Amino acid sequence: MRILFLSFLLTYSLFAANAAEAAKTLGAENRYSSAVAKAQKEKKMLIMVIVKEHCRWCDKMVDRTLSDSTVKKAMENYVTLIVDKDDDFPTDFKENFFPSTFFIDAATQKSVYESAGFVGTKCFLNDLNESRKIRDELY
Repeated sequence: MRILFLSFLLTYSLFAANAAEAAKTLGAENRYSSAVAKAQKEKKMLIMVIVKEHCRWCDKMVDRTLSDSTVKKAMENYVTLIVDKDDDFPTDFKENFFPSTFFIDAATQKSVYESAGFVGTKCFLNDLNESRKIRDELY
C-alpha cells in the first residue's frame, strides 16, 4: 500500500507542476516584464505559454512537447515564458482555453502567431517556423 501511495505522489508531482515550477524546470522566464526585456535585449521573439493548475493538457504541453530535446534546441532562438492564467501579463493575451501559446514580436509586443490547446512536438516545431516567417513578413 505504501509503495502504491508513493507512486501516486511521484506521478502527481510530475504532472501537476504550476507555471513557476514549469518555467524553472525548462529554464524559462516566469514574469512577462522580464521576459520581454530579455527578448528585446537579445533581439529574439518571445514564446509565451499560458497554463493553469490541474490542467492535464497543460502538463502534457510542458512535460512532453516543451521538454523534448528537439523542441528545446529550436527554442534556443527564442525567449520562453511560462505563465499561469492568473499571472500579470497584458490582457491582449488573456485566453479561456489552455494551454495557449503566443509567439510574440518582442519589439512591438504583438502576437504574430497563436496556438490554443496541446500540440505535439512536430506541430510545435511547425508553429515555431510559421511564427518566424510571419514575423519576418510583418516587420
